[in-house]
Amino acid sequence: MTGENELLASRISRLEQENRRLRLIVLGIALALTAVLLMAAGPKPRTIEAEKIVILDSHGRARVTIGTPELAGAAIFTKPDEPVIWLSDEKGTDRATLAADGLRLNDDHAKPLVELRSDAKAGGSQLRLYSSDGKISWSAP
Repeated sequence: MTGENELLASRISRLEQENRRLRLIVLGIALALTAVLLMAAGPKPRTIEAEKIVILDSHGRARVTIGTPELAGAAIFTKPDEPVIWLSDEKGTDRATLAADGLRLNDDHAKPLVELRSDAKAGGSQLRLYSSDGKISWSAP
């Protein structure tokens, strides 16, 4: 009987060791999962950084472009690094441009219709209305 008791004691000891190993493994896995979940649940970034943002319509045409003239490849009367928002029609013609120095509205042939500019050198703001041939028909001041 002593041999059986020793055999049972040996088996119990081995089972206890395996049980401790399994507990440590499960604890390690639980800690790793907790760490992953905590990293994923961290504060969400609230800033989007981009050099240019283009919003497309359902046909893949650029309708809104936000960027600088240098990055967008547009030639307007602004400095190369000034922020600008372009609104385009379905043909790709710039219909409205909002820049740091003002707002410009164009017709469907990209000719100016209305321009509201803030010009510190000229001493204030300017409002210009254009005729269909692209010439200034009225301005203030």
